Amino acid sequence: MSKKVIPRSKLIGMQVYNPDATLVGTVKDVGLVPGETGAIVLIVTTKYQQEVEIEWAKVAEVGDIILLSEPIEVSPPSTAVTPTVEAKPKVEAAPTVTPTPGPGAAPTCPTCGKPATWIPQYKRWYCYNCRKYL
Repeated sequence: MSKKVIPRSKLIGMQVYNPDATLVGTVKDVGLVPGETGAIVLIVTTKYQQEVEIEWAKVAEVGDIILLSEPIEVSPPSTAVTPTVEAKPKVEAAPTVTPTPGPGAAPTCPTCGKPATWIPQYKRWYCYNCRKYL
């Protein structure tokens, strides 16, 4: 009687089940353990998106699925609540307002008639009502 050879390409993507028919996960890859002759493991991504290694000796049957001979404990990740940090909107500080340079009153905006403000950074008059420079 000849032994059945299962190619690696067939194993990858197969679903792995415990003996009680509960889903363990999906085969991601097949690995070899260095230094141990014939030590083959299935690298399985669990239904909780964790990776586990299952020794080939624990595989009972391979068909449309992989059935294990011993149950593998798969637990969900810890349910610790990670606090979420909400981004605060960036508030720009109003430009520094200095008194009118030189003698005289501040000019008025030709569009709305409100007094303009001197912005020293740009050395220009600005109307906060119209939101534009004079």
